[in-house]
Amino acid sequence: MADDWTPPQRGHCTCAVHLEQVLDVVVPPAFADLDPMTVAELLDSGDLKADPLSTAAREAGAGDYHWSLWVGDTARGYYHDHAPLRLDDGLRAAPGVVAVEWVEREEFVVAAPTLCTDGMTAVVAGVLIDPRVRGEHPA
Repeated sequence: MADDWTPPQRGHCTCAVHLEQVLDVVVPPAFADLDPMTVAELLDSGDLKADPLSTAAREAGAGDYHWSLWVGDTARGYYHDHAPLRLDDGLRAAPGVVAVEWVEREEFVVAAPTLCTDGMTAVVAGVLIDPRVRGEHPA
């Protein structure tokens, strides 16, 4: 049975970065036919978000995970499947992240019990900001 985990509140989390620190960062597209977008624009599209897993989902078998990450159609244009850094590997390397499972094309579950909602959202945004997810090499 899943424990009674709830996301920690700001000030009681271990987040290295919070969302407001990355909102204005421009994310270059992975494909030439797309325009750059800020993290805020990606979030506004609804295709980039982090939500705590429901108690029901955790009790149904996702008990070791805490977060559901959605990287939908709009956000998919800002990473490349064959880039040197895969999204799941980038998430896995983030401070506070314990485990990641790529469930479907657009959905991940993440074990990160000490991150708050803004911090977990900043983690996924931070991976998209990394040029290695587009096949670029950092300067």
